[in-house]
Amino acid sequence: MNYVINTGDIDLWHIRAYLKNHTTGAVELWQAGYILGCDGETSTVRGVAGIRLEDYGVENVWAVADVAAETSFPDIKRRSVVKSIHGSCILGPSIEDRVRIISPLTPAFLASMTPSDYSMGAHSLHDHRTHPTTLLNSLQTRLSAVLAPWAFDIKGVLWIARYHNKKRLAIRFSDPAHRVFLLGDACHTHSPLTNQSVNTGMMDAHNLSWKLALVLRGLASPSLLATYETERRSLAQRLMRFDVKVDQIMCPQSTSPSVYEGFHDFEDGNHITSGCGVQYSPGMLVKEEVRLWIKSSYESLKPGKRLLPMTLTRHVDGNEVNLLDELQADERFHLVVFAGNTFLSPDFVSLSMYLASADSPLAVFTSPQLVGLSLVHTCNHFGVSIQDLPDPFPRWPYRVYEDPGGTAYASVGVNPKFGVLLLVRPDGHVAVVTNLDDGRGIMEFLRGFLLDTRVGSPGESTPRANEDGMNM
Repeated sequence: MNYVINTGDIDLWHIRAYLKNHTTGAVELWQAGYILGCDGETSTVRGVAGIRLEDYGVENVWAVADVAAETSFPDIKRRSVVKSIHGSCILGPSIEDRVRIISPLTPAFLASMTPSDYSMGAHSLHDHRTHPTTLLNSLQTRLSAVLAPWAFDIKGVLWIARYHNKKRLAIRFSDPAHRVFLLGDACHTHSPLTNQSVNTGMMDAHNLSWKLALVLRGLASPSLLATYETERRSLAQRLMRFDVKVDQIMCPQSTSPSVYEGFHDFEDGNHITSGCGVQYSPGMLVKEEVRLWIKSSYESLKPGKRLLPMTLTRHVDGNEVNLLDELQADERFHLVVFAGNTFLSPDFVSLSMYLASADSPLAVFTSPQLVGLSLVHTCNHFGVSIQDLPDPFPRWPYRVYEDPGGTAYASVGVNPKFGVLLLVRPDGHVAVVTNLDDGRGIMEFLRGFLLDTRVGSPGESTPRANEDGMNM
């Protein structure tokens, strides 16, 4: 494979990619606007783009398996890190009452193996030709020693594999022109300890896909694509440091165990591996300034952080819904108005007037509608008529919610007396946290990357908001 980027082209298809067909041997010419390298650890795209990898730490060999087992270990249904003078392992629940096992195969353990333990021409457990039975027997022996005095007998195997991972991180996730991008294992590889290879790759794809869709459709500036590397590489660096730390805990130079060694590292790492602790740094898509007081808590609203789930009551049908499920993960940004316990406050009335105007994001970024509107309040929804709400909220009837008892407000640190105005990105991360009177600040932020997509006069976009609101 090879490619040439011609920035002098007036059309979208700047790239001429030359691909060899391994069946026919023919070299095919493809025209493309962008190349996404999702081709794994040995990425051809990365090599052709001339992007090198940074090495993080030593390479270790791991046995990983999903098994059915009989055991007296008391915490088999929990994710457990076990460390003893005989080594270490990670146990966790898997599908159908099976157990996921991850255990390092140390040099000392490998040295204890005899030639009869190998088969199929393999010379060691580092060799991919090692027979699965050999690996299973080795794992059983290791677990019996590590988990003693608890018994652990493997009775069945769903799958078993040997991982010889190198912890590596690409120095860039895209070329300088932001036309060629690397995703997943093509730009970062991890040990199986954190179980983040596939998860992180999917988050890479999600982060890039909505940005690329906006740019390809002419709805956003191409400069938006530079945020992919800025956001995802910094997260990959953080995950890599966690991976290295866990590797050191699980494969220490000293075999002397410590019950609490690394506990806080695992706790902090959970915030990364769950995805709920991911917080992107300030930039084009994250406004650092917060113009109001938010009560500090793990779930509190923070720019760059993912909006966590909250259960609300939807007005139109009285059903309990999850706000994250309502804010669809497409190319649309979401204005979420936490109006509190009154619709008569000067800030809320002023915001409503602005949002109903031809200069608001709801009117400017249309065809298609790129900004949606949601209202969350703490009043009893039986006493609130959607049609009595100020414009434009009646045009978004499926996006009006009650927070019974103010539970959601409390969970994210919002005072119902003052409320808050949020801008949530298409990927569910919070872009802006501000006062209810700062609608124009939201507009200024969006103009930094979205393009004006109004059709005809400003007034013509208003029915579009009504149509989208009714079809939610």
